[in-house]
Amino acid sequence: MFPEQSIPLFLSRRFPDTTRGVLNEGGLFGERAGWHLPGFDTSSWAERDLSAGLPDGVAGVGFFVTTFPLDIPSGFDVMMSFTFDESSQPYRAFLFVNGWMMGKRVANLG
Repeated sequence: MFPEQSIPLFLSRRFPDTTRGVLNEGGLFGERAGWHLPGFDTSSWAERDLSAGLPDGVAGVGFFVTTFPLDIPSGFDVMMSFTFDESSQPYRAFLFVNGWMMGKRVANLG
């Protein structure tokens, strides 16, 4: 057995997404920390336009969040789709809606 302090996060129940579990996670720190979950407090995050990319134009990983009204009656199973602007910029995006991974996009590949 592992001592309590050394239990790997994926073996414990201390991860924030106990509804979907670790199988919905892609392994990025922000996902394991619950940044993609509804209700996560992003009030201390700096606001920036998605088109601005990461600060100073450096390579790396950034998390961007937004909210929008989704007026779907309770009990309905509704198809959804998302359209990304065409871009030749080399970026990858993981799209989460209410904590659920809905898709991935590699912009310069389509």
